[in-house]
Amino acid sequence: MATSEVPFAQEVASVPNGNGANAATKEVTRLRDLKTSARDQLMIDPRIIIIDDGQNPRNYDLPENHDHLDELKRSIRENGVLVPLLVRYDAERKAAVIVDGECRLRAVLELITEGVEIETVPTIQVPGGNESDRLLTSITANTGKPLSKWELGGAFQRLYKFGWAEEKIATKTGYTDRFIREAMELADAPDEIKRLLSSQAVTPSLALAELRANGAAAVETLKAAAVAAQSTGKKGPAKRAKAKSKSLPPAKPRTENEPAPAPVETAPAPAPQPANGKGNGKHTDKDSDAHKLRTFSLSLNDLLKDVEPADLTNPDVEWVSVSALKLLALSNLVHKATSANNGDVKF
Repeated sequence: MATSEVPFAQEVASVPNGNGANAATKEVTRLRDLKTSARDQLMIDPRIIIIDDGQNPRNYDLPENHDHLDELKRSIRENGVLVPLLVRYDAERKAAVIVDGECRLRAVLELITEGVEIETVPTIQVPGGNESDRLLTSITANTGKPLSKWELGGAFQRLYKFGWAEEKIATKTGYTDRFIREAMELADAPDEIKRLLSSQAVTPSLALAELRANGAAAVETLKAAAVAAQSTGKKGPAKRAKAKSKSLPPAKPRTENEPAPAPVETAPAPAPQPANGKGNGKHTDKDSDAHKLRTFSLSLNDLLKDVEPADLTNPDVEWVSVSALKLLALSNLVHKATSANNGDVKF
């Protein structure tokens, strides 16, 4: 049987809305006919939009933001402002105040001073709220260049001063507790370090490690690290070195007649103990589990003999070198334990 095609516009027009009635009762001929609600876009003279000092977490003294403004100016000069600015109405001043899109507004104002004719820019009004609500909007709006970690840290500090706990900041912004703490640390860094970060001369992880270890002296150590990284000729910032313990000599290839290495010694199985003192020679599952745990513990201790004890307690040491044969033996123990218990480790 032949089937008839239903025009897409007709299908859309027959979709019921929340009240059970059809969303549209007339033919859809334009995009406006598909709207479910209206959000007016207001065209406003950019020269009368107010920028409140300190509201935006972005630091316009950093090189990366100078470059961003230059890119925006080139784009706006050719295409105009495509993404509306978010503004609030200040009843006391009877004026529009920027909430999100300050970079675009700054770029437009610079273009006007350079002689480019821009009479209006698209804006959308958002609720004014209190200062913390407006700050949260500037963090989460995601309509422009993402804020750097250290810029976000300044915003997190302000929310913290408003009485927000780290857990609330994490929930509202979507960032982890660890990210928030590190960002606030970087926000307190000297301006020289922020400029190194902004120019991508060093990584945030290296900056944090040096700040924690050397305090204000980290400025000089980070500058030296940046110079050293550039002298290598490789692209990219100076990174935090992965500290390693004393390396083992590389394994030599085994010749054809050379015997295979001896297996890792493990503790012998304990002799069956008499149950209830009656000497029946039986041992329980508990005895077997104890033997497995003892074997695993001895193998792990043997593996860790290759590692410097100080490296095990040093939070800055991320990698250590151990014997591949011992690691394989330990892996086999874990594999046997998981295989016997449907994927759950049980000793």
